[in-house]
Amino acid sequence: MAAQSANVTIDGYPFVCVPLSDADFSDVAAVYVILCVSEGGSWTVLDVGQTSQISSRIDSHERTKSWLDNCPNKNIWVCVYPMPEKEHTKEDRCDVERNLRQQYKPPCGKR
Repeated sequence: MAAQSANVTIDGYPFVCVPLSDADFSDVAAVYVILCVSEGGSWTVLDVGQTSQISSRIDSHERTKSWLDNCPNKNIWVCVYPMPEKEHTKEDRCDVERNLRQQYKPPCGKR
């Protein structure tokens, strides 16, 4: 994983966050949250999603331009909450994604 990372609790879930440019995750099932981080360290949720392969998903995400458009300083971080398929179903990931989307109402990837 990247040298610059942060552990962040988002709505009670433990996420590991890295700058988008440093994102280098293993391909595991996970829920991800995309943050715009201000110079002062506060953050805004831009997007929430789930995938069975986090590395492949982030590397080729179709909403990257939307993230950049919605983050004035372009300081975008990817936060990952691993939910391995041997322990969690896709429905489990979708439930977490839905809860986070309801909580934060991100501007990207509206469902």
